[in-house]
Formats: sequence, C-alpha cells, structure tokens
Amino acid sequence: MGDDVEVRLYRPGDEVKITRLFKEVFGREMSLEEWRWKYKRQGSGAVYASVAEDDDHKILGHYGAVPFRMHHRDKEIKGASIGDVMIHQKFRGIKNLKALTHKIEDILFENDFLMVYGFPNEKALMIPAEKTGLFERVEEVFDAWKEVCFHNNRNRFLYKLFPLRFEDTRIPALWHSARKELNLSVIRDREYLQWRYRDHPLFSYELWGLRRRSGVKLLGLAIIKRSAADKLMVMDIVFRKDFFIPLMEKIENLGVVSGVKTLNLWLPQEYHPVLRGIGFAIHPAGTTIPCTTHPGFLNKDDIRGKFFYTMGDTDFL
Repeated sequence: MGDDVEVRLYRPGDEVKITRLFKEVFGREMSLEEWRWKYKRQGSGAVYASVAEDDDHKILGHYGAVPFRMHHRDKEIKGASIGDVMIHQKFRGIKNLKALTHKIEDILFENDFLMVYGFPNEKALMIPAEKTGLFERVEEVFDAWKEVCFHNNRNRFLYKLFPLRFEDTRIPALWHSARKELNLSVIRDREYLQWRYRDHPLFSYELWGLRRRSGVKLLGLAIIKRSAADKLMVMDIVFRKDFFIPLMEKIENLGVVSGVKTLNLWLPQEYHPVLRGIGFAIHPAGTTIPCTTHPGFLNKDDIRGKFFYTMGDTDFL
C-alpha cells in the first residue's frame, strides 16, 4: 500500500470500521453482533485479522481468519478459515492483498496454527491463487442433489430420527466415536455445534439425531436448513460410516413428510459413490478449497482427499 496506509493487525474497536467496509464492498449490513459471533466466540477469544488503515483512520482493507479446533491424525490442532477478504476499490491490487495476507499468516504461524484454508468461489480464487501464489488449489467442492422419495424399507423400522437438543449429553460420545474414522476435520463437538448453529445470529437450523427404535444411544446427527419451501439442505452431519445410509434415508423421509421436494449436501469425494448409490446426482458447486502456500502450514498434499467438510464449513450458508 502507499505510504499513507498502514497494514497492521486488528485492534479492539476496529470492528465498527470493518463492518462499515463490509457494507461498502458486499452491499450487506454486518451487525456487530454477527462480527463478534464470527471472530470472537471461537478459540481463545483472540481476533485474528489484518487491516489497512489510512491517515484518516478509515479501514480500507481487511483479511479475517476464523480460528477452529481441528482433528488431525488423532491429535488436536489449530486451524483457521479465511473469510471477509475485502479491499476498498480505490486500493485494490495484488501488492495490497499480499500485504494483508502476509500480516495475518505470520501471526497465525506464531500462534501455532497448522492449517489455513477457505471456501471461495472460482472467481474469488483465481486472483490470489494464480496471480499472487498466496494459495494453491486443493480440490473442487461438489454439490450432491436429489429429488426426495420415501424409503419404506428395513431401516425405516429399525431406526428413529428425532429432534435433538444442542445440549444433549450424548453428542460428545458420538463425536468421539465418529472422529476415529476421520483424518482431518473441524472438531464437531457440542461446543462447536452450539456456536455454529444454535447461536448463529442470522440463520435458523434444526438438529436431528438418529437412534435405534429399541435403544437410546446416539448413532448419528444432522443439522438441516430449510432454505426454501421445497428445499432441504443438510448443513452438517456426524456419523459412523455404518450408519450413514440409515441417517440419510431418515432425513429424506423427514423431507417427504414435511413437503420438501429436494435435498442437497456437500461431502468429500470419498462419499460420492455411496451418495450416487442412494440416488444423488453430483455436480460442481462452484466452490474450491484452497490452502495457503506458507511453508509452516499443511499443504495441498496433506489436505487433498483427507479433509472432511460439509456446507457448514463455509461462512455464507
């Protein structure tokens, strides 16, 4: 940036000017409540963001990182999802983006973060990925979609899908069991689910659990969002692989009973054969997962084909 613009880390109080820039760049109001929910509620409460400020103390650029506790090869690590990358139109440019990016990456590295990633659309990815070398493409995200139908089979009578409270004491045991089948994932425990879905300041979500009709043990859970009168989105899902199909069939039956016409979700490509087997069509979602090229973080080979993600890993659904 020019000599009259300082690139620095976030300071308390910047959020007022950051949300003002958000409105200028994206045309939508971001309330202070939404900003605090997004950037201060996870991790230790520290805010990881870089800003560009001019001599008039106006913020002209912002690069945010939402911290997460993550599961990687049976260990807990620190990860960060990049969001709200925005630069005022008068100061846009590769040099300016690099300055904001390096500032936040350095502080994340110093604080022992191991994974830095995002879910940008193709247009947003092309500039930083191909012109700056700041990011590299990991893998394309696909949308699984189908018209709902009712499953009147053995699983209908063996299992029960029921409304689940975010405070349910069975959720930790389910996550502890499910994580054993995952190589790399955001930790989807009660704390995370409550923050991401129960406490979301903009959207409403439903939490449903799966159990055997003759038992009480939680075998799986799903977060759903009704985005339209005829569409059901599976935002998140926690399961052991043995119970994936029963869980999906029961969710689909729920959709049929409630008048939904279509069902869609995101899952990594290793699940696509199973999804196709139960009637889903798989199409590109227009979103790509990139990772930083900073040598201190996991690279594309560490992540590709290993990262478990859902629609809930984005910040815009």
